[in-house]
Amino acid sequence: MSDIIQVFADRRSIRSYSEAPIPDDILERIIRESYYSPNAGNKQLLRMVVSRNKETNSYLGKLRNCVTGKFWYPERGDWKTTTDEELESVPNAFYEAPVVVHLYGPKDFEFAEADAYIMANNVCLIARNYDVGSVIQSVAVDYYVTERSQQIKADWQIPEDYVIRAHASLGYPKDGFPEAVKHDLYADPLFVD
Repeated sequence: MSDIIQVFADRRSIRSYSEAPIPDDILERIIRESYYSPNAGNKQLLRMVVSRNKETNSYLGKLRNCVTGKFWYPERGDWKTTTDEELESVPNAFYEAPVVVHLYGPKDFEFAEADAYIMANNVCLIARNYDVGSVIQSVAVDYYVTERSQQIKADWQIPEDYVIRAHASLGYPKDGFPEAVKHDLYADPLFVD
């Protein structure tokens, strides 16, 4: 078994990927091993879609960025009425990674978001253990507001009462893994009896 603390230290967010595909057996291990992630009440409610479809991932990545930008900055327009035409000049939130893991959870389950981020984090740590790069993309709001995005969700057989909760992009770093950095900006913990 690898030194898990070293995997934690070595993992960096990768935002530029080579076009090299992740071998099927490695990708399968990353995904299967991520299912050991802790989750609220051991309900295991998350639904995962592992997509290698470049066009679909690019579309959803641009939609995520456009809707999130409007959500955070309302002066940009109503995020609920975002159209496909608005996406042309928007950067892809998934950085053209060859694989995107889309994590969905029940709309009304209060721990679904926490479960999704725990699993996304574990996907990223496990990926690093196999020398695969990764980055987590947050979800500020359910951005599936277009007909096309709703059709993608239906094609992926995601239940209607589920919403997107988090993503993890996976691939080999274009320029190799960056050096580990110190995490020394946290305030000192307070140990109490």
